[in-house]
Amino acid sequence: MYPNCLCKTAFTILFLLFISGEIASAQKQQPNTFGTISAADFDLSANKIIDSNTNAVIIANVGSVEFVGNKHYLSYVYKKSIRIKILNNKAYDLATIKIRLYGEDDEQDKMDNFHASSYNISNGKVVETKLLNSDIFIEKIRKGVIEKKFTMPDVTAGSIIEYTYSITSSRFYYLPDWDFQNLEYPCLYSEYKIGIPDLLRYSIIHYGPGSFFMDKTDQGYKTISVASGNLPVSVDMVIYNHLWIMKDIPAFKSEEYIGQPKDYVDRLELTLTKTSNGQDVNNFRTTWKVAEDELLGSDYFGVAIDPLRTINLIGTLNKICPPGGNALSDAKSIYSYVKDNFTCVPDNEIFINKLYDINKSHTGSVAELNMLVIALLRLKELHADPVILSTRDFGMHPVKYPELEKMNYVICMLRLGKDTIYLDASDPLLGFGKLPLSCYNGHAQIIDANHSGSLFFYTGNIREQSKTYVNIINNENGNGKSASYESTLGYFASYDLRDQVKKKGIGKYISDIKTAYGLDFEISNFTIDSLTVLENPVKIKYDINFKTDNDEDIVYFNPFINHGYKENPFKSGTRKYALEMPYPVDDVYELSMDIPKGYKVDELPKGAKLSFNETDGFFEYVIQKDQDKVQMRCHVKILPAIFAAEDYAPLRDFFAYVVKKESEQIVFKKN
Repeated sequence: MYPNCLCKTAFTILFLLFISGEIASAQKQQPNTFGTISAADFDLSANKIIDSNTNAVIIANVGSVEFVGNKHYLSYVYKKSIRIKILNNKAYDLATIKIRLYGEDDEQDKMDNFHASSYNISNGKVVETKLLNSDIFIEKIRKGVIEKKFTMPDVTAGSIIEYTYSITSSRFYYLPDWDFQNLEYPCLYSEYKIGIPDLLRYSIIHYGPGSFFMDKTDQGYKTISVASGNLPVSVDMVIYNHLWIMKDIPAFKSEEYIGQPKDYVDRLELTLTKTSNGQDVNNFRTTWKVAEDELLGSDYFGVAIDPLRTINLIGTLNKICPPGGNALSDAKSIYSYVKDNFTCVPDNEIFINKLYDINKSHTGSVAELNMLVIALLRLKELHADPVILSTRDFGMHPVKYPELEKMNYVICMLRLGKDTIYLDASDPLLGFGKLPLSCYNGHAQIIDANHSGSLFFYTGNIREQSKTYVNIINNENGNGKSASYESTLGYFASYDLRDQVKKKGIGKYISDIKTAYGLDFEISNFTIDSLTVLENPVKIKYDINFKTDNDEDIVYFNPFINHGYKENPFKSGTRKYALEMPYPVDDVYELSMDIPKGYKVDELPKGAKLSFNETDGFFEYVIQKDQDKVQMRCHVKILPAIFAAEDYAPLRDFFAYVVKKESEQIVFKKN
C-alpha cells in the first residue's frame, strides 16, 4: 500500500536524492548504448552463462513504463529496447518479431519511435542494415486487435540485431509484464523501470527464484495533465519509481515432470487493484463480472453464439439431428458432427470469426469449433455455455482477476438435467464428455449471463487406472509355456495409444510390440478393443508363446511381462522446481502362472507394502505359491499429481524401491 501523503522533511528529501542517485548509478552500468554498435560489441567475453550449446545471447533487454494524461484519464508509454547476438541458425527465429496493438479509433494503442537494424562485421568494419517501414506487415487479428510483424534484414550467424519501439496505450489496467529470464537464451542484462502515479495501485508479483542485482523504489513528483470533465487539468502527483535489474541470467533449465516453465522463470506481473479513492476497481476490466459482460457483448464472442445471430445454421442443425431424438443423443450428434468433420487450426485466441463461415469452410480454431458446438446446442434449445481457460503450455492464470490475454482456450459446458458435461470438439481423438490433458491447469471461468463463476480442473482430480492380467500355462507336452496378456488402459493412456495408432498405423504398432519381445517369443491373436469407441478405455489382448524349452537346472523368471518400472522415472538427484506428473498413478498388475513341468519353486520374492507420505500413496506386492501355481498381484498408487520440490527426494526413493522390487525374480529349480 502506498502512503496517502508525503512527509516533506529535509531528511526525506536527502534520502530520496540518495536513492535517486543510486538508481541513476545503476542505470549507468547498462552494458551498451542502443543505436551505437562497435566491433568490440561482437566479442562477448567469457561468461559462465554462455557455453557451446548457446545459440544466441540477449546482450541487453531494457524496458520502461511512464504515465501521461489523455482526454479521458491516463495512458502509459511503454518503451522497449533489445540487443541480441545470433550465434547460429538455430536462433534465427529471434529475428522475426510480432507486436500486438489493442483498441479502436482514438483508443487504439499507438506505436512509434520504432528503429530496427541488423549489424554484421565486414572487412573489420561494422555494417548496419536498417529495417524499412515498408518491411513491417500489419495483420488484423480481430476487431480491436492488430499485429505488426517484421523480420530483421541480413541476419546470419554472428549478426547482432537491435530494435526499439514505444507503445502509448490507454489500457492502463493491463501493464506489460516483464521477463528477465528467457526460456532458451541467456541474458547478460535486463532492466525494467516504472513510475506509478499516486492515482493508481498495482499488485506487483515476482515469479522465479532469482535474485535482483538491483531492486529499488523511490518517490518523486510529476505534473500530469488529466481530464476533468471536458477540460484538461494539470495535477501534481506523487510518483513511485521502481527499478529492477538482473545481470547474467542463464537460460531457463527445465526439469523432467515440470508444468509450464513460464510459471518458474524470473519475471514480473503488474495488475491494477485500486484507484486513488481506495475503492476496488470496477469500471475497468479488472473484475470477472466486468470482463464477462464485455465478452458477452462482443461480436467476436458472446454475440456470435446468440441464437438470433446463428439462425443461418438451422439447415445444418436439421441435418445433424433427425426428428425424435432426445437431448443426449442430439448433443452427441452435434458434438460428433464438429469433431469428425472439421479441421482445427492451432491458435491461442478465445475470440472467433463468423460461425457461418466456419461451418462453411469446415476449418477453425479451438475456440471457433467449440463455439460452433455451443451455437448448435443453443439452437436445439440445450443449455450450453463457453468456458475459457489457460492450457498447461500457456501458463497459469490468476483466479481473482481476469487477464484475457492469458486465456487461450474455449471449451463447451453442457447442462443436461443434473449432469454437467464438458466438451472439446477440436480433437478427433477425444470422446464425448472428455477434455484433453492440457486443459487440466487449474482455474477456468464460465462465461454466462448469470455470472456462474469459476471452475477448477486439477490433474490431481483425474482418476486414471490401468489394469494388466497375465496368465501363463504349461503346454500339453510340458516342455514350454504359453500366456494370455490383457491390459486395460486408463483414459489418457488410451488416448496416447490411439494417437500412436493414428500416426503409425495399426500394423506398425503391433509390429513394434512384437519386435520389443524379441525372437524368443511369438505374439499372436493380437486385438485392441474400443480403439474407435473414444469414450471407453482401450483394452489390449494377445497370446504369447515362449519358444525356448525348459532344460536348464535353474531358471530365473521375472514375473512382470511387458510391464513394470524398469528404471526410476525420477533420475535427477536434486530438484529445484515443483514436480508435476501428468496425472496420479494407479497401476495394477496381476499374474497367474503354472509352475513349469519338472520344476519346483526354489526362491520366491518376498511380499512387501510401502506407504508414501502416509496417505499419499502406496506400493503393494503380494506373491504366493501352491503346489502347481504362482500368483502375484502388484499395485502402485500415488494420489497427488503435484509435489513441492522438497517432496522430490522421498518420491524418488519410493520409486527406487518399486524398481528394485519389481526387478526381483522367481527362481525355479529342476526336480
